[in-house]
Amino acid sequence: KRLTMNLDELKTAWKEYDQKLVSTQKIQEQIIIRMITERSTSTWTKARRYYIFGFLSASVWLTFSAAVLLGNPFDFRYSYQYIPMAIMAMCFLVFLILFIINYRALTAIQIHKASLAESLKRIIAHYDKPRKLLTGILYTYLAAAFLFPLSFLPPKIERAGIWSALGETLIPIGIGIALLLIASKFGAFKERHKTRFEKDLNELKELKAISAELLS
Repeated sequence: KRLTMNLDELKTAWKEYDQKLVSTQKIQEQIIIRMITERSTSTWTKARRYYIFGFLSASVWLTFSAAVLLGNPFDFRYSYQYIPMAIMAMCFLVFLILFIINYRALTAIQIHKASLAESLKRIIAHYDKPRKLLTGILYTYLAAAFLFPLSFLPPKIERAGIWSALGETLIPIGIGIALLLIASKFGAFKERHKTRFEKDLNELKELKAISAELLS
């Protein structure tokens, strides 16, 4: 009889311990989820600021491009001298529109603790959308930007001759391209916000898997 009572007491104690373990696990899980939510919200805010900065930057450069095309402050004499700036102006206009669209799309995705995983999946899907247009416009802009110094060739040729003018113009263009390639190799143009959201989602999945294993 005493042995039976000891077994019952042991089962009761173990059950209470198991309940405390489950309760502690749930509290720890909620704390971690709260931390991930706060971190994701911070990244979300920075991503929105990036779009705002991009919109303002594109607006400034579009205004500058329009001023060059309409006011001719560089005293261009030939129509082909305007081509690189005209291309850049169109690119800035497209950038401006895309920044507005992406800002509104990201703002529409709210991050909540109760549906954190779903929110992160939607945000990552936002970055995974086909961006061929954006990539094409970016390459077009870079090509026009590197060709822009050629707009100043005619007066340079008249002043110093064709070979001297080409050397004076092409060397800075070559240096600019080299610096761009180096920056690209070191990840200057990678989408860091998406990487951070993916990291948060992976940590959340790992937490859920561990929690399910402990509670099973």
